[in-house]
Formats: sequence, C-alpha cells, structure tokens
Amino acid sequence: MAAKKSLREREKELKTLLATPAGRGELEALESRYAAQGAGLRAERTSLITYILVHERERGLISNG
Repeated sequence: MAAKKSLREREKELKTLLATPAGRGELEALESRYAAQGAGLRAERTSLITYILVHERERGLISNG
C-alpha cells in the first residue's frame, strides 16, 4: 500500500495538475467520481482543489503530518 501524502504534498500535486488542460480534465473527472461516491456537489464558491482535499481527508487518504 502506498504511503499517505501530506496535505501540503497533495495540494501541490493538485495545483500542478490544474495548470494544464489535461490535468484540469483529470481533476474534473476526480470531482465527478467523488460526487458519485457521496461527497455531494461542489459549492459554487469552493475551489476544485479544496473540494478534492476535503473529500480525501475525510476518507483518510491524506496524512495529518
């Protein structure tokens, strides 16, 4: 099993993806998958990165360290 990433590591990774059209598409697909898993819809003023981080943190996918 892969080691959990820290919040800062994951945020940096997501910001890097957001910088390219292909990466943006990956993030939007991830958002759709998380919404389908029951995370709910992203609020209008919530960033895509924040939405993903909150979901992953709630699921224990991000370490607190």
